[in-house]
Amino acid sequence: MNTKNYIQMTSLIAATLLTAPALANTSIYDNSATALNINMLTDTFIYYANRGQTLSDFFTNKRLYSTMRRVDEYGDDGSTLKTDYQDDTTDSNPLFHDVWIDAQHINEQAHYNHAGSKRARFNLVTLGTDTKSAELKYGSVYFGAFAGYINSDVAHVDSDGAVGGVFLHYDLRNLDTAFIANIGSLNSNTGDTDFNNSWTNFALDVKAKFNLDKTLLIQPGVSLAYTFVSSDDLYVNNETVWSKDYNFFNIAPSVKFIKEIVPNWYGALSAKYVAHFGGDNDIHIGNIKHNGIDTDNYTDIGIDAEYDFKQYVFTGQVHKQIGGYDGWSGGVNVKYIF
Repeated sequence: MNTKNYIQMTSLIAATLLTAPALANTSIYDNSATALNINMLTDTFIYYANRGQTLSDFFTNKRLYSTMRRVDEYGDDGSTLKTDYQDDTTDSNPLFHDVWIDAQHINEQAHYNHAGSKRARFNLVTLGTDTKSAELKYGSVYFGAFAGYINSDVAHVDSDGAVGGVFLHYDLRNLDTAFIANIGSLNSNTGDTDFNNSWTNFALDVKAKFNLDKTLLIQPGVSLAYTFVSSDDLYVNNETVWSKDYNFFNIAPSVKFIKEIVPNWYGALSAKYVAHFGGDNDIHIGNIKHNGIDTDNYTDIGIDAEYDFKQYVFTGQVHKQIGGYDGWSGGVNVKYIF
């Protein structure tokens, strides 16, 4: 999961705390703090955009066929005998494929380039749904949407907010492409100072998939993300505190191994390197500018497990972050397939 941006937001705040003790309440104010939230969330949103494709979908045609026959059962790519194996729920539910609830927790130590390190905790609960796949002339496509609640605690500053987004997932033979757009807002409270940060985020995730054998495949990929963050101005001790709008990019190459362990049980092992490129995230107190603080890039290693039971899919994952963010993250997802 992307913790980098989540902690950067708090970093700028920490910079104000370190450089302006008289304005200690502004220590959590900064676009880069929200940027940290989004940097972490971007990877979660990409995960949501791919939730329509459960691990078992790599080995079956469950999205299109209720019989869940294997893709190679007839020696083809899954395109034959569609009439005989048509999903028998099509008439009663022609649009939606599933609904799901997801919970994520992140606990990190963020290391800053000139301000030490800070502990960050993050929780996200979301509800989502996506459609059945629509067959195109080339490939297939499905759409989805999600909305959720965010709670975070960075350097003992509590923040709450909400996020909503939409996504598109396109499959073409061995290539999967997902596009995600989301907006959100985070309100932070320092005791006697409230302020809001809002964001708009876009991400593109492209992955290829190659079968190593009938029960094991490899999925290399890369994700690109762009985020725009805006903050309220503050007035503390007769001074105006503000950050100008902040823009940043994430680039994250990755690789994932997906395995069918036994019938109805699937697992995955993944690794990803996250590089962050940010704009000017300085904070201004009156006429004085204070430099923002940044974290280094980091590596994320994850293990996923999935169990399919009738129309339910249960998924859990644990991730370890190393580098600019040092900590653990994990989550669970429960999906019901119509």
